[in-house]
Amino acid sequence: MSDAIAEVIESSTRQFTAEVYREAEAPAFGSWVHVASDDGPTLYALVSHVEHGSVEPNRQAVALGRSTEELQREMPQVMELLRTTFRAQVLAVEEADGTVRQTLPAHPADVHDFVQPCTDEQVRALGAPYDFLRTLVDHPDPDVPVDELLVAVLREIREAHGASHGGDDEVVRAGRTLSRLLDDDHERLQSILRRVK
Repeated sequence: MSDAIAEVIESSTRQFTAEVYREAEAPAFGSWVHVASDDGPTLYALVSHVEHGSVEPNRQAVALGRSTEELQREMPQVMELLRTTFRAQVLAVEEADGTVRQTLPAHPADVHDFVQPCTDEQVRALGAPYDFLRTLVDHPDPDVPVDELLVAVLREIREAHGASHGGDDEVVRAGRTLSRLLDDDHERLQSILRRVK
């Protein structure tokens, strides 16, 4: 797949971990990605954690006092020992007939499936009634501050819709759903919405 940016290396029905290809740019925190398999549904997931580190878990990278360009020129082998991974929460499934359901899949993505960034059109298809927000609020990734992820996903919604597709109006719709999910905690909701701008 020419537009794949990563490959699944660990998977469950709730989330997957993917390793980013060396030549690809890691997806941003709060951005949408999808995994399409040849014989199954397409899974849509929200990036909830991005990490740079050593290829070997027991071997930690050390400071070398050189810029990235100097390392690539003088010590290219060092760059081979590093990798970027990300974790993404699965929040929607597109069935073979094109129906998109904002729910967990029946089966996890396969290890070595390709991961691609979502287009604006795909993000717009994950809109109202914003059922995936309930999953984020009620069952967040335990290692991620849920409000920060909500800010990021609302930004993604606004950007995908843009001015021509009513981006601000769509954030208001998502904000209404979020208000109900947060039990009308207006202070918390206002804190989230202020940071979307």
